[in-house]
Amino acid sequence: MTETRKKQRRGEKTQEKILRTSLKLFSEKGFDKVTVDEIVKKSGTSKGSFYQHFSAKSDIFLVRFTEVDDYYLEVFHSFPKDMDPLEKLFIFIQKLMRFLEEEMGKDLMKVIYSAALNSKEHTYFLNSNRSLFQIIFTLLEEAKEKDSIGTNQSIHEIAIMITQGLMGIIYHWGINDSNQSLESLSIPLTKTIIEGLKMKN
Repeated sequence: MTETRKKQRRGEKTQEKILRTSLKLFSEKGFDKVTVDEIVKKSGTSKGSFYQHFSAKSDIFLVRFTEVDDYYLEVFHSFPKDMDPLEKLFIFIQKLMRFLEEEMGKDLMKVIYSAALNSKEHTYFLNSNRSLFQIIFTLLEEAKEKDSIGTNQSIHEIAIMITQGLMGIIYHWGINDSNQSLESLSIPLTKTIIEGLKMKN
């Protein structure tokens, strides 16, 4: 392994250490109550290392959501090309919800939503260039082309409605003490939306 590659690997490990430590602290204490000083102390790194990988504390969420979007793309590309696009959409949403619960967890999602409400820095929920939104848009376009959508609403309007519904489900899951999984909670609404899309106006 070359020296450059070794240095790169060390940098990747440091970034991962800071990322995991930060997310754990955010879940335990809340985003606003965690300082960069505390993150570097708990992760055994330095402020210099922190700012080498993250320009601000809020960037940690952006990095995590980039990883999440990579997973969404992986799911999207795994679908057979001849599968019904609305069936793909249903399965995609279930996998999305399962991933958020298993890989992010309720406590962290609460922190993320709270931070997004309290800070203008957290704009990823509204970023239409994210893989999540692009995949939903693409699947809806496929469905429209195959005449699977009966409503006269535009693809843009439908995509916004779906993403708003998903955000609402996640929020509802986060504020309730129920042990019901995020995936099972999302199924009734997802089915209703998809059946509604099929109905002719």
